Amino acid sequence: MSFTDLLVDTFYPITYTLTDDGTGGRTESGTEGTAFLGRLSSAPVVEKLSGDKTTVFRSHVLFCEGTVSLTEAKRVRTGIRYFEIKGVRNPSNTSHHLEVDLLEII
Repeated sequence: MSFTDLLVDTFYPITYTLTDDGTGGRTESGTEGTAFLGRLSSAPVVEKLSGDKTTVFRSHVLFCEGTVSLTEAKRVRTGIRYFEIKGVRNPSNTSHHLEVDLLEII
């Protein structure tokens, strides 16, 4: 079984931009990019105490091919679930695959 055989879910990268709403505020709008295949895995809970409150820094890890263009400035969607990208790792800098730390937006 190859790595690509394990990529069973469809994900969409979302690029968000802020635009002025004309009344002094800003509106966030997102544009979906090209779909890609990946695999979502629950991550061990990573919590840190910051500013007297507990903050969760990641909830899932997304595995995908190394050719996918993802950065912390984007979000991803699968079905009706949305995730913030908290970090992108390219193990051994081989571009074989990416490991993307995600935080689910609820």
